[in-house]
Amino acid sequence: MNIQSQLNLFEQKLKRHKINFLKQDERIIIKKASIDVQQLLIYFTTPLILGIGIIIGILLFIIFYGVYLPKIRLLYGLAFLSGFGLIGFAYASLGRIRKKKQENHASKILFGRKLVIETKTKDTTYSADNVITIKNSIEIHGDNILTGTVFLIDKEGNKITILSLEGFKSNHLRDDLVWFENFFKNYLELKQ
Repeated sequence: MNIQSQLNLFEQKLKRHKINFLKQDERIIIKKASIDVQQLLIYFTTPLILGIGIIIGILLFIIFYGVYLPKIRLLYGLAFLSGFGLIGFAYASLGRIRKKKQENHASKILFGRKLVIETKTKDTTYSADNVITIKNSIEIHGDNILTGTVFLIDKEGNKITILSLEGFKSNHLRDDLVWFENFFKNYLELKQ
């Protein structure tokens, strides 16, 4: 597969994973990650509001009406715990969203078989001369959510994140991580 068809497939995979990028002439610029409002709404705001609403509703009901039957106490206790569970889920999700944003904090530019990582303080260029290898890793969060990372290891032994992806428990994320790893190895012309 030639480099142009690989770059086209690379762009399609970036779109599928909702990674912001821009194509300027021969450059592909992977922009800094922004917070995905849809994920924030689904995984943080909704569970937080539901959890707080359940807890406040139960407390108000107990304050105004009291609880006298043992079965009702058990039901309220379980609902009260589920409210705290939803709040815990919301904050765990927020942590995961923040981690993804931190890992994608720098702009990456692909140009001329080199990868330039731009941060606020400096720009670093990576090529076959200063990269040992490119690898990927996966972390499992809860039952269904996976966070995958493609990173490079430079000649000084530093581990630098290139991409951080999030997906549900499936082989698609694993396959895409391996594909991105191989793409960057081929793009930078690393020996495999």
